[in-house]
Amino acid sequence: MEHQYKQHYAAAAVATATKMIESKVFGPDSLFVSFVLDKWHTEPNQFCSVVLYGTMTISDRKCSNQSHPLVLKFKHFTLEKLAICRNDLQFHNEKLFYEEFAPFLMAIGSQKDGDCATMPSLCRYFYGRNDCGDLVDRDLIVLENETVRGYRSAVTDNEYILDFDHLVMAIRTLAKFHGLSYRAKHVNRVKFKELGANIVETQWSPEGDWYISSKGFEGLLSNELDTLVKSKSGYDKQAQMFRTEVLADAIKILKRVMEPDEPLSVLCHGDFGRHNLLFRYDSDGRLFDALVYDMATIRYGSPAIDLIHLMYINMDRQARDDHMEELLDVYCKTLASIASGAPVPDRSQIDVEIRKHAYYGLAFSSLGLRIMFRDDQNLPDLSKLFGLTDEEALQLWLSWGGNSATEWIVDIFQHYLDMTYTDKVAD
Repeated sequence: MEHQYKQHYAAAAVATATKMIESKVFGPDSLFVSFVLDKWHTEPNQFCSVVLYGTMTISDRKCSNQSHPLVLKFKHFTLEKLAICRNDLQFHNEKLFYEEFAPFLMAIGSQKDGDCATMPSLCRYFYGRNDCGDLVDRDLIVLENETVRGYRSAVTDNEYILDFDHLVMAIRTLAKFHGLSYRAKHVNRVKFKELGANIVETQWSPEGDWYISSKGFEGLLSNELDTLVKSKSGYDKQAQMFRTEVLADAIKILKRVMEPDEPLSVLCHGDFGRHNLLFRYDSDGRLFDALVYDMATIRYGSPAIDLIHLMYINMDRQARDDHMEELLDVYCKTLASIASGAPVPDRSQIDVEIRKHAYYGLAFSSLGLRIMFRDDQNLPDLSKLFGLTDEEALQLWLSWGGNSATEWIVDIFQHYLDMTYTDKVAD
């Protein structure tokens, strides 16, 4: 079956090459020479799409051949995975970002004396298609393979955790990305709002379900909270508050946390973490830039959504204890340096946002880390969730990631309770 898929997507890639030439992506007089599939490879953490790497060769008006290393993202072949990953919606957002949002934001960002140092690095976009329906298997996003510019996955000792230097670079990159929204709202709020209205919801189904049912999600959080109370003393009161205030309607509260919170809301990445970052190093191996990609889950919301996601997904408890305050200072300092007259939040405002929206990080981690901390190199088959009862789905989620995921999530839960309920308990 996998061989059949490879043949299908390889054929679709060649067909796309012709479309790209017709669309004059490489110039008005380009001619198609060849497309060679370099490898079929979907990174374990990029499981929401099918990824191919290939090299397209075109001939320009001077009859000179040029090679372009490309990354091609296709939707899933099976209807079950297509639906679970909400590919139609995610491809809509990614196409919207690269074709409309990015040119608008980068143009506004470049108005500050043309200072490239204040601009976030993004993938070069070539082509996108999201026709859906009967032609869904031909929909794709085509980006430059950024390894040609020296970007690569983080070079660290741990495949999940980012060390301090990489965290600082990631936070600066995020501040630059968010800073474009503040400048856009300041310079051309009407245009920014118009583009934002075209973003579609990728995390909630039309029926109002998240990636897991309300009952299943409450069961997942309850299980993790029980583990925390049993393993850590002194959390009985905070746990009871959480059960009363959150578990009574965990999904409704999550929806509220994800809603825009003016005047500080920005265009959020929505899934900001190591798995969607590439880093660049100099000849001595020193880190000097980061590039954010996979814009399929963009949303308009509090900057804390991206901040807390990174700090829960790619920082362990020790790193949060040692560096969270310093990293938030870096974020605010970077924002202020690129504001160019636009109002941006100060540190006290960001602290309030973090406390108000930390639940998003907790919720996302409760699911995401169970996929990241898989027991083997195979991704969990999310299509297995179809047709299960709430209890059966809960048990399946709990089986993914094993004790490693549970321990990590319990640490996050502890941090969340300390940050959110300590003052209430003291009162």
